[in-house]
Amino acid sequence: MSDSLSKIVAIVLAALLLFIFPMKNEFERLDQTSRIYVFSETTKFVDSVRNLGYITPTMYEQFRNRLAITNNRYEIKLEHYKAKYDPVYDAPLNPATFHNDYNINLEGFYNDEIMKCLFPTPPVSTARYGMAKGDYFGITVVNKNKTLATKIQELLFNADMKVECIFVKYGGMIRDENN
Repeated sequence: MSDSLSKIVAIVLAALLLFIFPMKNEFERLDQTSRIYVFSETTKFVDSVRNLGYITPTMYEQFRNRLAITNNRYEIKLEHYKAKYDPVYDAPLNPATFHNDYNINLEGFYNDEIMKCLFPTPPVSTARYGMAKGDYFGITVVNKNKTLATKIQELLFNADMKVECIFVKYGGMIRDENN
C-alpha cells in the first residue's frame, strides 16, 4: 500500500516539475512582455500628446486598440493639470508691493471630464481635448482581468492573487500647444 502511495506522490511531483512550473514560468514571462509592451505604447501615446498639446478620439482609440493586442482588459485613467500663476503682493490692492513671486495653482481634470470632451453626445467630428504649453498630462494603465500566470499561481498556491499585475504610470509637461 505504501509503495502505491509513493508512486502516486512521485507522479504528481513529476507532473508539477515537468509541466506546471515551466508553464507558470512561460506565462510569467508573457506578463512581463505585456508589461513592457504596455509601457512602450503608453510612452508613445503620452509623448505624442505632450508634443501636440491635444488628444483626439482617433488617437485615444488607436491607443486602446494597441493595448488590446495583449489579450488583457485595461483601465485607462487620464489626468490633466492646468497651471495657473498668481502674483504675490504684500498688499493686494497696491500693485507696487509685488515682489517677483508667484503662487502656482494646479487645476485638475480627470478621466470623466476628458472623455466627455473627446466623446460628446451627440458625436462631433472635430472633437478633441486641448491643453496649453506648461500643463501636465499623465496616464495610468492597469489590467482588470486575471492573466494566465495569475490563474496558475492561484492554482499552485491555493490563494487569491491580486488582479493587477500590469501597472504603468507615465506623464509629463506639455511641450507645445496646437489649439
